[in-house]
Amino acid sequence: MTHLSFDQAKLRILVSGHLPPPLGGVATYYQSLLNSSLPQQVDLCFVETSSQRRTLSQSGIFTFSNLISAITDCGRFTKAVIKHRPQLTHIGTAFGLSYVKHSVCVLIARLFGSRVLLHPHCGFSALYTNQPRWWQWFFRRIIRFTNGVVSLSSEWNQLITIVPGCAVYYLPNAIDLTAYRTATLKRRVVEQNPPLLKVLYLGYLGKAKGSFDLVEAAKEILAKNIPVKIDLVGEELAKGEVERLKKQIDQTGLGNVVSLHPPVIGSKKIEMLLEADIFIYPSYGEGMPIAVIEAMASGLPIISTRVGGLPDLVKDGINGILVEAGHPDQLVRAILYLSLNPDQRFAMQMNSFQSAINNFDIEKLVPRLVNIYSKVLMGAS
Repeated sequence: MTHLSFDQAKLRILVSGHLPPPLGGVATYYQSLLNSSLPQQVDLCFVETSSQRRTLSQSGIFTFSNLISAITDCGRFTKAVIKHRPQLTHIGTAFGLSYVKHSVCVLIARLFGSRVLLHPHCGFSALYTNQPRWWQWFFRRIIRFTNGVVSLSSEWNQLITIVPGCAVYYLPNAIDLTAYRTATLKRRVVEQNPPLLKVLYLGYLGKAKGSFDLVEAAKEILAKNIPVKIDLVGEELAKGEVERLKKQIDQTGLGNVVSLHPPVIGSKKIEMLLEADIFIYPSYGEGMPIAVIEAMASGLPIISTRVGGLPDLVKDGINGILVEAGHPDQLVRAILYLSLNPDQRFAMQMNSFQSAINNFDIEKLVPRLVNIYSKVLMGAS
């Protein structure tokens, strides 16, 4: 538990979430939030509600060890509520066990008289639409115990009709983009006919993230004699998926075209982004990926699927190309189009950079978050 400021005149806020390690989008978001000006604007206490011992591939699933960790997390959360006595508790959550655990946190916070703001870090379809009816009922019941929901994207507007009266506050993901802004000024000029088109993916690796679709697309691109190098960077989403990917790459003879890399952070991540020509994100379901924001801030055109909050980041034809999930042929067409149209690639680079800096830098979002806190405490919608 981290107590960052104290001032009787400031709003007393408890934020629960996840910090590195392991390093993922949610951890990056909350680390950026704590490093922002937010602790100077409110009386902020932060409590970790996700085990740092667990790998990313084990997060959110129902196992005995995760259950024990969840009980421990809830105990730590309860102590923070009792000690800090927040006027408002801002609870980050996701799908699966995470939502169950944080539902308990919602009830604990309400029991001690705090208003509650729930902040799901996933797509609406993953948490509700694609779930069985009993889970949908449970989801709605917990939402009714809150005083509002922070939505990552326009996809979450559906919540207003599903839970009438629920206050939904749009707040996109954001991080500190200072390092990306500085580095992007060094980005090389778009080449008319690059000897090798470099395509980069950062994130989880696995079926749900479209990794196998991307390898299939690489096979078609190679058949068209287009010189391309595709780098997939990250750790596996589910156990055994990296081995399956390696097998698919070997079986299709793509060892010189598709490379798998472990997760990268800091300057190494920025270096890989600056060396790339295109960023690709062929996921089947998303909230609002931090990796795409980082790629935009690095001045890259984005090819992504039309799912979750991705259309809020990627404007088709403006800073990237949107395709349907599960269609490698559309990935092929998008990559070929950008490889043959350097002027369009350059325009998308510029638009990506400007959009990231103007809309997804953490300091631009802090005043909006503080305003949301004030509205929730006033009972305004």
